[in-house]
Formats: sequence, structure tokens, C-alpha cells
Amino acid sequence: MNAVPRFHQIDFLRGLACLSVLAFHFLHRGQQGGWLLDPTLPWLQPLAELGHLGVHLFFMISGFVILMTAEGATVRGFIASRVSRLYPAFWVGVLLTAAVAWWSGREAFAVTPVQVLANLTMVPHWVHVEFVDGAYWSLAVELQFYLLVIMLLHFGQLRRLEWWIAAWLLVSSVNAVRPVYSLELWLDARWAPLFVAGMLYYRISRRGWTGARVLLLLWAFGLTLWYGWTAAEAGKLGQNGAVSLGTPVQVALCLLLFQGVFLLVISGRWTMRASPLVYWFGALTYPVYLLHQNIGYIALMAPGWQHIDFHLRVVLVVGAVVVVSWMVNRWVERPLSRWLRAAIDPVARTRTSGHTTPKLQAEPVSR
Repeated sequence: MNAVPRFHQIDFLRGLACLSVLAFHFLHRGQQGGWLLDPTLPWLQPLAELGHLGVHLFFMISGFVILMTAEGATVRGFIASRVSRLYPAFWVGVLLTAAVAWWSGREAFAVTPVQVLANLTMVPHWVHVEFVDGAYWSLAVELQFYLLVIMLLHFGQLRRLEWWIAAWLLVSSVNAVRPVYSLELWLDARWAPLFVAGMLYYRISRRGWTGARVLLLLWAFGLTLWYGWTAAEAGKLGQNGAVSLGTPVQVALCLLLFQGVFLLVISGRWTMRASPLVYWFGALTYPVYLLHQNIGYIALMAPGWQHIDFHLRVVLVVGAVVVVSWMVNRWVERPLSRWLRAAIDPVARTRTSGHTTPKLQAEPVSR
């Protein structure tokens, strides 16, 4: 099999997805949820409204990169790579978010010690405990996806990946017709089409197009459109307190754009060279995602600087979050990740010492 190329475009896409989520939270979601009182500029608000689709792009990226990580990996090695990648920055994010919430004294962000401890697992919802930060829901979805990949690795089923993808899409189709909480919780039924699309694009980049892969891609895209369309309709009608998420047509066009971008990546028609921008997009996206939401809301509403233009405050808060994220990456994430990986899979260096295949520069990120 040919060497895996370096997809620097993926890091760039990850950074764009993160920026869109920040815009969604600070320029739209915060106002609709009552956490922020300042209005957004009229021309910015419609764009920010579509920022939630950054999560959809994250999940597609994850499907792409996780399959690449899993191919040729052992179960222990895969677990080591995921735990070392996700948990060090996440633990810091949980503790910092809780500390800022306690310091602010704002009831809307109050957390308890038990809640913090449960959140350190990344799956507090398994024991019916709320997330310390609402943005962390997507990390639980990611982790559930990783568990499914671990099952495929353990039973040697990656060689039958297309069959398992078809089964997963069938479950997602059933859930689309009649949503079932257990399917969404344990099998990521709602988000499966996005992970599947990413996996298929990677599979195609390595093994080429087949009729089955085309059909599976079309199936996954159809389900992605269905879930995106229904969510946008619910938001438009204000059903069950849903947040407005753009018009169904806007959502569909954005989701179609994502497919086009991945087609450009795997066809080689869009390439990027390594650069400082790409590197830092890849390195800081995850800690920025972990730290931005509740801490950002609290900072934006802090007394003493409400006379400053709201949009300038957003820029300053985002800048501060980036600086803190760099510190987390430099002094916590990197050293602790290396230690965790070695502790979980101590023979990894021995196994990979003779491996010369170029790897994707940045590890897959949940948020």
C-alpha cells in the first residue's frame, strides 16, 4: 500500500470549523440562550447562525483521520493514541471551566464537585450528570465513535468495514424515522452519517472508488441532509425550545460544500504545504474548543468593561482563550500526552521503530 500523504488541509479545515463554532456561540447561541445580552451586528448574525455546522465538519474530519489512525494499529495502540490525545487538555478544560464558574458566582454556570469529578471521565451523561460546559456534548459523541472503532479493531473487522458501515447507516435510518434515545446514546445514530462520510473518503483515497462506496456515500449524505434539514426546521419553528440554525436550504448547501471540499482533498486537487498557520490550527483547535464557551460567556459579561463595544470584547476574549490554549498545549498537553501514551502502550516505540510511512501531522481532534 502506498505511503499515507500528509493532509495539511485537514488541519486547516479543523481550524475553520473551530472558528465557526466560536462565532456560533458568541454571536448567536449566547444571545438566544440568555447568557449574552449584547446584540450581534445584523449582517454577522445570519453567518454566525450557521456556525453550528462546524461540529458536522469536525465529525467528518474525525471519521477520516480516525480510520487512518486505526488501520494497522493494535487495540492497545489505538486506545493509547486516543486517550493521550483527548484527556490531558480535557482535564484542564474541565477544571479551569469549573474554577471560573465558581469565581464568577453566576448561577447559570454553577457546578458541583460531584459534577466536576463525573465530567473528568468525559461521559458524565452515562450516570445522568450534566456537562460542566455545554460544548462538551460533542466529545462524548466522539468517544462513543472511538469505542465502536475499538470493537472493529478487537474483532478484526476493519477488512469488512463497508458492511459495518452499511449496518450503521441502517441503524441511523431507523433512528431518522423514529428517534430512539438508546440508539443515539450508544451507537451515535444521529451523527453516524458524518463519521461514515469521513471514513469513506479516507477509504477511497487509499483504495479507490467502487460502486458500493459511492452508494454508501450517497446514503450517508442523504441522512446528513435529513438530520440537518429537520434540525433547521425545528429551530425555525421554535419547537421544543430549539435554537435557530439557519434555513434548511442554507444548511443543505453548507453540508453539500463539505462533501465537495473532501472530494477536492482526496482527489489531490486541493493541497496545502506545512505552514505556521496550519500547524497552530492543528495544535490549538482542541484546547480552544474546550475553553471557549462558558469561560467566554462569563468573561464577556464580566463587570467593568461593558462600555467597550461587544464585538471588540469578543475579539479580545477569543485572543485570551488562544493564549491560554497555547499555554495548555505547551505545558500540559504535550508532556502529559507523551507520558500517558507510553504508560498505556509501553511497547509502542518498539513496534513503530522500523515504520517509515509518513503520518498525518496532526492527531484527530474532538473539538
